Amino acid sequence: MPADLVFLNGPIITVDDAHPTAEAVAIQNGHIVRVGDAVSVRAEAGPGSRVVDLAGRTLLPGFNDNHTHPMSFGQALTTIDATPATIGTLTGIQAAFRRAAAETHASANGGWLLARGYDDTRLDIHRHPTRYELDDATGGRPALLVRTCGHLAVANSAALALAGVARDTPDPTGGQFDRDERGEPAGVLRETAKALVQAHVPPPTRSQIKDYLRAAGRRFLAYGITSVGEAAIRTSDELAAYQELAREGELPVRVFTMMLIDDTLEPLSRLGLQTGFGDAWLRIGPAKLFQDGSGGGRTAAMTTDYRNDPGNSGIAIYDQDGLNDRFTRAHTAGFQLSAHAIGDRAITMVLDGYEAALASEPRPDPRPRIEHAGLCTPAILDRMERLGVVAVPQPSFAYYLGDSYVENFTPAQLSCSYPARAWFDRGILAAGSSDVPVVSCDPFVGLRSAVTRLTQDGQRMGPEQAVTVEEAIRMFTLNGAYASFEEGLKGSITEGKLADLVVLDRDPRTVPPEDLHTLHAEMTIIDGRVVHER
Repeated sequence: MPADLVFLNGPIITVDDAHPTAEAVAIQNGHIVRVGDAVSVRAEAGPGSRVVDLAGRTLLPGFNDNHTHPMSFGQALTTIDATPATIGTLTGIQAAFRRAAAETHASANGGWLLARGYDDTRLDIHRHPTRYELDDATGGRPALLVRTCGHLAVANSAALALAGVARDTPDPTGGQFDRDERGEPAGVLRETAKALVQAHVPPPTRSQIKDYLRAAGRRFLAYGITSVGEAAIRTSDELAAYQELAREGELPVRVFTMMLIDDTLEPLSRLGLQTGFGDAWLRIGPAKLFQDGSGGGRTAAMTTDYRNDPGNSGIAIYDQDGLNDRFTRAHTAGFQLSAHAIGDRAITMVLDGYEAALASEPRPDPRPRIEHAGLCTPAILDRMERLGVVAVPQPSFAYYLGDSYVENFTPAQLSCSYPARAWFDRGILAAGSSDVPVVSCDPFVGLRSAVTRLTQDGQRMGPEQAVTVEEAIRMFTLNGAYASFEEGLKGSITEGKLADLVVLDRDPRTVPPEDLHTLHAEMTIIDGRVVHER
């Protein structure tokens, strides 16, 4: 039977150590059937085959964005875009809310005005907006402005009132209400305090969630992203939306889901479901929890105070007993373990919890993950190496958020931040991701950031932690597949694996490192089907 699709006449980066380069590739029935020299691969073609002349363009495995929030990403495309690239001033944010209040029907989102993406470190006022500044622009409707990191938000007075937040409301465990000089809530909500207000925003319907996933998927495909990790499944409707799209053949990209321990794990474990349940399109991934916040927002749990915020060492969500209990229950139920941890105190606590859980019921190759793994001291690296922990960083944080890190952390801390060079040198597997919509899912910015460590303002954030282009590509391909136990299925251009590929306009190995973000995905292939073409 002839091949369905053949690629010839261009550089091919296989990310397969046994066969690192090839002249041509043939695809049949959704799988890679031949990788080798042009003559033998061309022989696989028949009258009905599509033969793609790469004409110097480069073929790679499809990108794997291992930590994303597709539902939030798709929803953010329908709300006020407050990202620094769009709005850089407080008056600009207020104007956007005024337009939304005038243009959006009062019944939409239950009357709420929603925005996402502001970064206080890049606003002209260089601070968080206040409830009163939002009040001036929202006409009495409840409003919520979420910071780029997703761990802080600003609520206006109407939103605080709906949530019952007043002067005498205590800070919740694992969270904080910022207060003004009179002791009144100023509107800034940190960590679990944000959730108290968000609980009053009407949740999207299952149909809306599916629309959000489709919209996010179109963006992924345009960037050559063929697989993603959904970093937070909270409700049955969210999981059902994914299942319905998969069943209807409408899931845009391959997905593995991270199940939040407190919200979704118990029902799944009662059914006997575990990490790995599903198929190549949709499968259940690890059990996950959040242990701290963000480095840019100064809520990541640190062992020392932030250098520009004396008295603040961040927020730890759970105490050690709480972590140990949750991880042990998840591990015993058959789930891979995962935790959001950025600060060195949070990472250390997570590692303590992992050690307790893995010792309670040893099993081979558990591959515990740390999402972000921000500040990794030498002692932390030693433990990650010993426990076989998979790091899941976001290289593009260096570009989009790096200038705030330079403000918040010492040079010594920056040299330990998202330390990709140290991970590779120690044999600690690091899987690349974006955390979209925290920052863009553009993988080419991710490659550039991993190789250059350049911030938006041209500073270099811990430049000694830079990796090579080939290593950066591996982070976003084969390493991502390994992080979800799928390295036998995808992640490299290897005979027998799924035909998930991307054609780039140029060879990233020959592009100047500082220009890697100018690359484009010319063609995206999933299951041997061309699903995006420029």
